[in-house]
Amino acid sequence: MNKKKNLIPLTILIFLVSILMGCSGRVSASDTFLFGLSEQFDRVFGNRDTSVCSSDVTISTKLVSLVEDGDVNSTFSTVNENGLSDVDTDGGTAWGYRSFQTCIYPTAPFSGSLDIPVTVTSSYGTRVESKQNFPGAEVDIPTKLTFTGNGVTERQCFIFRVADDGVRSAKVDPMTVALGTMTQKNGSGEAVSGTYSGKDACDISVSVEDDEGPGVRVSNISRVMEEPGPSATATYGTFQVKLRTAPTANVTIPINEVFDSVNASNREGTANPKTLTFTPANFSTEQAVTITSVDDLEIDGIKVYTVEVSNTSSSDADYNGIKPRNVVVYNRDQSVPGYAYMRFDSTVGTTGAAGGSVNRFATDESNQFGTKYSSFQLKLRTKPTNNVTLSFSSNCGNKCTILTPTLTFTPTDWNTYQTFQVEGKSDSANTGNADYTVSFVASSTDATYNTTVSEPTFSIRSCDNDATHLLQPCNFSGPARGISGDRLSAAEGGSTNIWMIAQSAPGSDVTIGLSSTDTTEGTVPGSVTVSSSNYNFMETGGSNQIMLTHVDDILVDLTQNWTVTTLTSSGGLVHDPIDVYAATTDDEKAFYISHVGNTNENTTNTATVSVCLGGNNPTQPVVLNISCKSYAAGTAASGECGDITSSPITFPVNSEVEPGNASDSGCASSAKKQTFTVTGLNDSYADGNQSFDIQFVMVANTDTNYQNAANPGDHSITNEDDEPAGKAIFVTTSSYNGEMTAQGVFAADDTCNNNKPGGVPAGTYKALIVSNSGGSVTNDRIPNGTNWVLTAGRHYYRCNTSGYSNCSDEYSRLFIANGSAGFDPTTLVRSFSNVGDQYWTGMTNTLTPATQTSPPTCPGDGLTYFHNCNGFTYQNCPSTPASFLYGQTWTMASSTSITSQESICSATKKLICVQQ
Repeated sequence: MNKKKNLIPLTILIFLVSILMGCSGRVSASDTFLFGLSEQFDRVFGNRDTSVCSSDVTISTKLVSLVEDGDVNSTFSTVNENGLSDVDTDGGTAWGYRSFQTCIYPTAPFSGSLDIPVTVTSSYGTRVESKQNFPGAEVDIPTKLTFTGNGVTERQCFIFRVADDGVRSAKVDPMTVALGTMTQKNGSGEAVSGTYSGKDACDISVSVEDDEGPGVRVSNISRVMEEPGPSATATYGTFQVKLRTAPTANVTIPINEVFDSVNASNREGTANPKTLTFTPANFSTEQAVTITSVDDLEIDGIKVYTVEVSNTSSSDADYNGIKPRNVVVYNRDQSVPGYAYMRFDSTVGTTGAAGGSVNRFATDESNQFGTKYSSFQLKLRTKPTNNVTLSFSSNCGNKCTILTPTLTFTPTDWNTYQTFQVEGKSDSANTGNADYTVSFVASSTDATYNTTVSEPTFSIRSCDNDATHLLQPCNFSGPARGISGDRLSAAEGGSTNIWMIAQSAPGSDVTIGLSSTDTTEGTVPGSVTVSSSNYNFMETGGSNQIMLTHVDDILVDLTQNWTVTTLTSSGGLVHDPIDVYAATTDDEKAFYISHVGNTNENTTNTATVSVCLGGNNPTQPVVLNISCKSYAAGTAASGECGDITSSPITFPVNSEVEPGNASDSGCASSAKKQTFTVTGLNDSYADGNQSFDIQFVMVANTDTNYQNAANPGDHSITNEDDEPAGKAIFVTTSSYNGEMTAQGVFAADDTCNNNKPGGVPAGTYKALIVSNSGGSVTNDRIPNGTNWVLTAGRHYYRCNTSGYSNCSDEYSRLFIANGSAGFDPTTLVRSFSNVGDQYWTGMTNTLTPATQTSPPTCPGDGLTYFHNCNGFTYQNCPSTPASFLYGQTWTMASSTSITSQESICSATKKLICVQQ
C-alpha cells in the first residue's frame, strides 16, 4: 500500500488543526495517533489514498504504548466492559504494558470473504516482537488478513511484546501496522461490491518507551471508575509518576485532564494535583495523581478518555521537553433517569425509573391557601436527547384547578427547576377532607423519558372548608386525615399535628376549646386560636396548631383509639367543628425473646432461649406452648430443629417486669424469666449452617393486658453444619468447539464464570477438564494435580436451576470426592444434565488424562503436543486447516452413568463447571 509522506507548510498545518479542533473539540481517545498526530489529521494531509479509515472494521486498540520495563500483560477481552484484561505480573504498581494484544474484526456478518492487506513498518528492530496470535499459534504478522462471513465471531489478533535491551536507545518513529484497502469476494473468490469493498481499515501504531537514560515513568490508572451514585463503589482512580534518573534541577510536569474532548469542561473527571514537581532528591519517589469521577447526568455508558501527562519543563536540558506517555481512563455511567422535585417548603427529592409517590401537600376548597402548600418544582435527572414535555392532569374533580397544564424541558435547560401550580376550589358539598392526585405524562422522541421512565404522582390533601364548614381541621397529605376510619396515629411517646383553618378571615379571634377522651393514651392543649393572620396558615408553632401527644405507658395494651373533642367556638365564627380521631400504638411487646448459643449437628451443643413478659403484673397466669416450626419438604430448614426441653412455659400472677426495662437484659436477673433449651438434628448433607424457627402460641387467658395480645413472633436459631462446605456443579447450556483460545482450559473457566444459570451460587467456577495428557503445558490441570478443580472429601451437587430442591447437596448430590479428589463417573446418584449430553473433559471415564491414538501431523507449525486439541487451544493445524485434531469427551449415557470417547476438535460440546 502506498504511504505518501507530504510536507505541509506550518501555516496550513495550523489552519487544518484549527478546523478539526473547531469541529470536534480536542482529539479524543478514540482517534488513532500516528507520529504525534491523529490518523484523522494524517488523512487530511493526504498521506492516505482514502480520506478516512473505515469504522466498519473494529480495531480494539489502535494506539499501543509499550514500556521496556513494563509489568502488565494485556489481552483483548469480549467480557470486560473496557475491552481489556490486564494482568500485573509483579502484583505491584502497574507501570505500563510489556505486551499488548489488539484484535481486528468486521462489525457485521457478510457473505463470501474479506481480504485486508497488512504492511508493517518499524524502526524498532528486535526491540518489539510482533506476532499474530489468534486464531491459531503465534506466527509472524501476515501480509493479508482473510475473514469469512462470520462477522464479529471471527476476530484476528496481533500481540506486541517489548524487549528490554539494556541500552539507551535513540528515539525513533512509532511502528505502524498499516491495514489497507479491503477487498470483498464472493464464494468463488471473485471481487464483488459489498459493505467493505474499497474501504480503508484503520492503522495500528505501536510506540516504545526506553527505560535507560532520562525519562518519566507513568503507571496505568488503578481501576475502572464509576460516576458518583447510590451504587457506586469506585468513584476515583490513581496513577503514579516518577523520574527514571536524577535530574540536575527541578522537573515540572503538568497534568491535563481536559486534553480529551470526552472530558471537556471536566464533564467526566477531575485531576489532583494538576502539576507534579520532582527534585534531585525525590526524583525516584512515586507521586500519585488522583482522577475523581464526575456525574455528567447523562446516560452515556462507559466513557473512555485520555489524561495527558504533558511535556516536562526543567533547566536540566536532559529533562526539558520530554513527553511522557498519557493515561487512559475508564468512567462507568451511574446516571439514573427520572425526575428531581422541590416542594413548596424547599424539601428536595428524586424519583427514578420506577416513578413513585410524593406527598405533604394541601389545598382548601375555599381557596384561601392558593398555591402556598401545593406548588412544586420539577427538573429532569439526566440530559435528554430531545425536548421532553410534561402534560399534567388530576383526579380532583371539582376540588382543584390546574394552573400549569404543561412544562417543557430541553437538552439545554433540563437541569433547571420549573414550577407547577394547582389550587383548590369549592365543590359546594360537605364531604369532608379527601386526597387527590396530580400526575403527568411525558412525551418526547427521547425513548428513555417517553417510554422507559415511569412518572411520579403527587398526592394533595383537599381540606373541606366550603359550604357550612366554617372551621375545619386540616393537615398535609401523607399523614392520616383524622377521621374515624383514618385516625391520626403515632407510637407511644410520639406526636401528630393538625391545624384549624377557616372558610374566610374571622372578624375577631376564634377560640376553640379542646379535650381528650382518654388522657392515659393522648393529650392535647386546652384550646387553639384561629385569627385573621392564621386562618389560612399551617405552620409549626402557630396558635391554630393542635399538637396531639401520644402518652407512653408500660402496659401491653396494643393500639388504643381516642378522640380530640372540639368544644363550642367563641369569637368571630360561632360553629362546632368536627372532632379529630386519634390512635396510640403500643411500644411494648407482649414478650421479649432471645437466645444464647447455637445448635450444632452431631454435638451436644444447645441454644438456651429466654422469654420475658413485656407487660406488668399479669392478673392471670400467662402460658406459652412451644414447638419446632414445620417446613414443607424441599426447604432448607426442614429437619434442622431437634428437641425442646420445656413446653409449655408459664408466667405466674404478678410476674412483674422492671418498668422501662422490658427486654431480656432488663429481666435477666428476674426470677420470673422463663428459659428452655433447644437441640439441633444431625443430617449427612453439606447444606451449610441452616436456620430454623421456634413457634410460640399463647393459651387463652382473661388477663386485661394479655387477653388481646398477639402470639409472639417466630424465633430463629442457627443449626451449624458439621460437613465440609458443599460445592455446586452446573453444565453450560451452550456448546463450544475444542479450540478455547490460546488460554486453553483457562478460557473454559472464563466461559463457566460468564455463563452461569440463574440460581447458581456466587463464587469462582472452573471447568472439569484437563489441560493435556503429556505434562508439557504450564500449570497442568490433571486429576489430583496442579490446578485440579475437585477437593478430596467435598460434597458436589448439581445446580442447573434455582431452588433448594434443585440446587443442594440434600436433593441434587452428584458425588462425594474420594481421597484422591476424584469420583466414579460410571456410578452416579443422578445425571450431570440431560441424558445424551456431551462434554469436553480431556479424560476417560476413569479420570485418566487421554492420549489420542492417532494424532495428526501439523508440519511447519512448530507444535509439539497434539492430544486434547493441543491443550484445547486448536481445532485443526494452522497451516493445514483440513487436518483436524482430536480430544476426549464424556457422554451422559444414562441418568447414572458416563461413557468416554474421542471427538474431533471442530465438534461442539458442553462444559461441566465446578464451584471452587
